[in-house]
Amino acid sequence: MGAISDLDDFCRPVSKFWGHDFPPNSSNHDEVDITLCFEDTAVLYGICAVFWLLAALKFLCGDRGKPAIPRNWLNIAKIALLAVPLVTALLDLIYTVYRDIKGSSDEEEGVAYFQYVTPIVLMLSMALVAWVIFHERRTGLRSSGLMFVFWLAMVVYGSFKLRTLTLIAEDDNGVKDKFRFTTFVLQFTTYIVEFFLVFIPEPRAFRVRAEEADRKQCPEEDCTFLSGITWWWLNWLIWKGFRKPLEYSDLTDLNQEDKSGVVSPKF
Repeated sequence: MGAISDLDDFCRPVSKFWGHDFPPNSSNHDEVDITLCFEDTAVLYGICAVFWLLAALKFLCGDRGKPAIPRNWLNIAKIALLAVPLVTALLDLIYTVYRDIKGSSDEEEGVAYFQYVTPIVLMLSMALVAWVIFHERRTGLRSSGLMFVFWLAMVVYGSFKLRTLTLIAEDDNGVKDKFRFTTFVLQFTTYIVEFFLVFIPEPRAFRVRAEEADRKQCPEEDCTFLSGITWWWLNWLIWKGFRKPLEYSDLTDLNQEDKSGVVSPKF
């Protein structure tokens, strides 16, 4: 591996930075696609960089002052699943070192610089995800907008990469690098599962349950991030008002943070 003179050198001999990975005589040459290197560098690094920045801002802004959420199966599952991308990224890095030491052959292409950097970026990001999940549980956040955006971006990235790998496999009459293809499929599966877990809100803190046992709870308190920004949690009241005139008994109590006793001291 020599010095890097441009972005294509960062990607060679596996791919190139921009364009597509198909030769002119390929049946997929006219397919609209981006290169594997662009997906694993510009796209993935961009997603991770934005996530690191937002996580730093989240830490600097402090917590929301809510009681900590107790450990539960959902929180444990979210953190435990991160072992899959962490371990597979580490295996990718070890495999890259092994291939680089071994050297290329007629059956196997050489190693590119980005194959060293990308697993490290992914491992650091997954470690930060674990910290964010832990931090949000400690600060009483039941549904995370940051994690929703991050996993959505990772699923989109994984979808594009899977399409690219599929087209390359069709062009090569099979998957050449079965090891990296397997590790990616495991990672992509984890991204999808983590994304769907975001739609399940964390349970409420024990103290909150006791304090609000006699309240008529507002559905907003149990809604997810997506339901909150789309006001989907209010559909039940709109539908009830459509069928009959609303009465005072149909309304719920205000959220604790929306009450005048909490809001007024801030002004």
